[in-house]
Amino acid sequence: MTGIEAVAFDAYGTLFDVTGIPGLPVEAVATLREKQLQYSWLVSLMGRYRDFRELTRAAVEYTLARHQVRDVTVEQVMEDQLRLPLYPEARAALEGMGRGRRLAVLSNGHPESLEALLGTAGVRDRFEQVVTAHEVGIFKPAPAVYRLALDRLRVEARRLLFVSANGWDAAGAAAVGLRVAWVNRSGTPRERIGGEPELVVSDLGELAGHLA
Repeated sequence: MTGIEAVAFDAYGTLFDVTGIPGLPVEAVATLREKQLQYSWLVSLMGRYRDFRELTRAAVEYTLARHQVRDVTVEQVMEDQLRLPLYPEARAALEGMGRGRRLAVLSNGHPESLEALLGTAGVRDRFEQVVTAHEVGIFKPAPAVYRLALDRLRVEARRLLFVSANGWDAAGAAAVGLRVAWVNRSGTPRERIGGEPELVVSDLGELAGHLA
């Protein structure tokens, strides 16, 4: 992990814990996340872009119908998406990694949603840039999204570290030639398609230690 000048973080599942939403059972939360990703890949392949807020709303509607959740509304779940908690180690890890390095967010999320999420968590000031798939009209793991981070930060690929807790995201970024740290919180096997991460850690605190 030498020569790193900038670190770009995925948001959902990497900085922010997406595993719990008030009023939704665990299996419903898993469905919601699954459908968010499926819909993002579907519209990307179809060439019919819809922003991440629209996809999330569609995923919430599907989830509530599938799991027959009647005491929680779509609007409540959408609001909860703007108040997701940071992982416990994230705040201190960002402070450590931000010493002498430029930090950014690289996410599929909608810019306004990400600004609200980072602002509510009190960490917006940690990031020089919030780079989103919305700017190129296609979602990760499309190469254009990862390359956008290089363009926006004006940094060489060998000087940028991309950090994600999503195995598919880590594989997609590595396939484009980015240096990648995979935060493998659940100890899952690596993806068999795409590139391989340069580093695998269990949480952001461990990553901060490698970059110290």
